[in-house]
Amino acid sequence: MNQKYSFLFRLISFSLLSFNLNCYFNPIINSILAPPESKDNNSFLGLLGFSGQSLLITGQIREPNGVAGVGLVLVPGKSFAPQSKSTNSGYVTDNGGRFYIPFQMGSIPFTVNKNGSYFFEFSLEVLGPQNIGFTTYGMPPGMEILGLGTVGPNEQGNFFELVQAYFINGSQLSLHQTNFGITPSTIYLEFNESPATVETDIITWMQNYVVFTPAPIAGYTSVTVSGNKIIMSGCEQLTSNTQHTIDFTSNIKSASGKSLSPTRYSFYFSL
Repeated sequence: MNQKYSFLFRLISFSLLSFNLNCYFNPIINSILAPPESKDNNSFLGLLGFSGQSLLITGQIREPNGVAGVGLVLVPGKSFAPQSKSTNSGYVTDNGGRFYIPFQMGSIPFTVNKNGSYFFEFSLEVLGPQNIGFTTYGMPPGMEILGLGTVGPNEQGNFFELVQAYFINGSQLSLHQTNFGITPSTIYLEFNESPATVETDIITWMQNYVVFTPAPIAGYTSVTVSGNKIIMSGCEQLTSNTQHTIDFTSNIKSASGKSLSPTRYSFYFSL
């Protein structure tokens, strides 16, 4: 009898050991215990020399009058509550209205606060480092999110931006998305850092740096640099009852050698 029990014990022990070993090497169980590493966009980011953790998503927020949204706070998450105030910290737009957010895939929602109060909301829709869009909620008409893309960690703040363009007629009047009936004889272009010295050939400069469509009938005759501004003066006549655009091109450089992020303003002139 003892031999039979001993044999039965060894048989049961062997069966349990085999079952455990089979479970350990079972591909289904093994995939749960040690799942394969997800590739996502790691191979693409590797070619760029970045990891997903170091890459940054960037874009510029511009208000309806063309003024860069400086000092806005982007708090992660949605609130859908225009009456609310936020005390949470977030990502703050720099002196060019540009934000920098750690790269991740998918939909990334933000609540934007201005001067401590709710402003609007948007979500970045990230399909890849070169494929980034956005959706909005409660964004004021004419508000813009421009220049979405990705940069490396050392490129943060390495943008030359137009902060605003305006002229003065008793008070400061923004050029973008406005209607006015007086010729802006002197235009002030304000940047987030000092622009480079303007070449002396004003006609060539105007044709390649600040492009008006249609061209002024009697255009600007003087362009100077003062601090962070380029001042264009001497314009006497624009085409009336016409929609005008101004393209500020990447030919405009900062004193440190950065190219301007190209942008466009538009206004309607009636006289």
